[in-house]
Amino acid sequence: MTLIIATSLLLFNEDTVFANQSVGNGLYISNNVSVEVNGEKVTFKDPTLNKNGHLFLPMRNFFELIGTSVNWNQKTKTASAERNEKRVDVTVNSKSANVNGKKVAIDVPPFLYKDKTYVPIRFLSENLGGNVKWNQQAQKVEISINEEQTTLPETPTVIENPYYLLINNKRIVMTDPIITRQDRTYIPAEYLYENLENASGKWLSKDQFELQISGLIFVFTNGSKIIQVNDELIITAEQPFIQSEKMYVPVKFIVNSMGEGGNLRYLSEQKEMYIYLYQSMFTSKFLEKSFGSTKVPQSTPSAKITGNRSLLVSDNPETLTTSDIPKSTATLSEQNVHTDKALNEHRIYGWHYNTLGKNTELGITVENTSTTTSLKVTKSEGLFKSSSNSWINYDIGLPIADQVLNNQLQQAESEGITIAPGETKMIQLYQLYNSYIIGFLHDLDIQPVNTGESSYTIRTVLAKNNEELTTIHSSPVPINSLAAHPRGVWPSSSIVSEFPTYTIGDAQVGYSISNGKTDHFLTKESSLEQLNGSVGNSGHFGINYTVEIPVDNPTGQVKNVKIKLSGRGGLYSGAIKLNGQVHLIPTLKPGTEYIELPSYTINESHEIITLELMHSGGSNLPLAIYIETK
Repeated sequence: MTLIIATSLLLFNEDTVFANQSVGNGLYISNNVSVEVNGEKVTFKDPTLNKNGHLFLPMRNFFELIGTSVNWNQKTKTASAERNEKRVDVTVNSKSANVNGKKVAIDVPPFLYKDKTYVPIRFLSENLGGNVKWNQQAQKVEISINEEQTTLPETPTVIENPYYLLINNKRIVMTDPIITRQDRTYIPAEYLYENLENASGKWLSKDQFELQISGLIFVFTNGSKIIQVNDELIITAEQPFIQSEKMYVPVKFIVNSMGEGGNLRYLSEQKEMYIYLYQSMFTSKFLEKSFGSTKVPQSTPSAKITGNRSLLVSDNPETLTTSDIPKSTATLSEQNVHTDKALNEHRIYGWHYNTLGKNTELGITVENTSTTTSLKVTKSEGLFKSSSNSWINYDIGLPIADQVLNNQLQQAESEGITIAPGETKMIQLYQLYNSYIIGFLHDLDIQPVNTGESSYTIRTVLAKNNEELTTIHSSPVPINSLAAHPRGVWPSSSIVSEFPTYTIGDAQVGYSISNGKTDHFLTKESSLEQLNGSVGNSGHFGINYTVEIPVDNPTGQVKNVKIKLSGRGGLYSGAIKLNGQVHLIPTLKPGTEYIELPSYTINESHEIITLELMHSGGSNLPLAIYIETK
């Protein structure tokens, strides 16, 4: 994530504010403002912004310019800057900061804009030993840095043909090569401890390096096949080594050592390495896979859509090509709303693959088409995952399903905004790299500010050349009729299926869900939007699917039942919740592999077992669910 720094307490008069170009959310681009550091004029790639009379400047570029390191913690949304042995930590939307570990008040809280973090430059600059002045007449920010840091560093060298490292979907451009020796891959240890939570590293001697990750302590010795793990000496086939004063460590050995498991892929031609550590990547744990055949299930006989949260699916054209997207901007999907309801609940689910030959911006916008009624966004939260790896179920689908069932959607900056009549505002912005796939899910609640009919359009839009996404009001591009990926709008994002009553002692019974027959409510014909085509969503992507299994127990005794799941349409993986606990389903081969849920105890004469499932891309349905007495 790019970090931005703000100059707070630099006030402008009203004429200046309204003369600037509005970009929504109370922000204005101030092209007439210049910036000087120690008397030298500097320019930044990102625009200078004005909010409520306070000026905001690019953080990372600015602080690297004066020789200050900047770090970003995605989980806590905290930006950190260090200079002259001083450290300042500021957190998005928080009026408290830490200076060398001491809590202090901050006048203007940091905020997110276009996936960039803005924080007050006066607060950081003065706490790091600098001063900021605003020259009203010259429309100029004058920043002075003490003599210890007056020498500006040279412009960093651009890395040509770099290596890329993706740790749990976090993309890192490497300044060091990935090295393969005897079919084993090695990277500098620093890339692991700098990009994983609960990790650290240090040199023990000129030949020994200690790497700690989530309770495991590795000690690597230059040129030695003996690796110490938590004080135990292990003889391996790997041989760590020092190159360019960095300890290169065996990646596969580390991944295999992690208690919850993980996976490693290295695409040598693309110079890309993918590292997945499940205990860091997923909230829930994987169920153990079993091997054996399962009988052919029946289709679930009773299912219905439920709930008031509508579903907009943006998945066609899934592969974005220049023929599908011939212009510089495009609308990928849309939902038109005209209602007098006091609260309107929406879910937007998207899945797109960028083959346009360049990086793009993709976003969710809302245009208020009413001439009289303002809108309030009372809820805006979601998540997204992206990858250039073809293993999309573990990269994107499983993490989304895991976080949705664990209620871990992240609040967006657009929550709480007001959209005036005729205005279009950004709900969520995504960066979509060339040759990357993105999956996203976003829940959005909108209500009229006072009373009256709400009228608005929700869109997923794309821009190739950094155009402002809120200006895109075109009709959705035509679907790719040769690709059966879904697109449309349906009145609900929840389905409930009730199985026939199972009686303790009966033989095993099994039913399939998402079978495209008895529970296929999200059809092409039932889509609320048809402009330029729609495709049904028989795979129930973006859907929370609840299964209710009534159980009769006439024995008068406490009994246990077991529930098995297996794929029926192809390789399957997903997430399932039972008794409030979410479990991950590993990839299952149909007919030969299955998983068994934790044993369920029946205490009463009649109980209902409730399962909640989600599969979010990369899975072939239907899914069979079996129940039997244990």
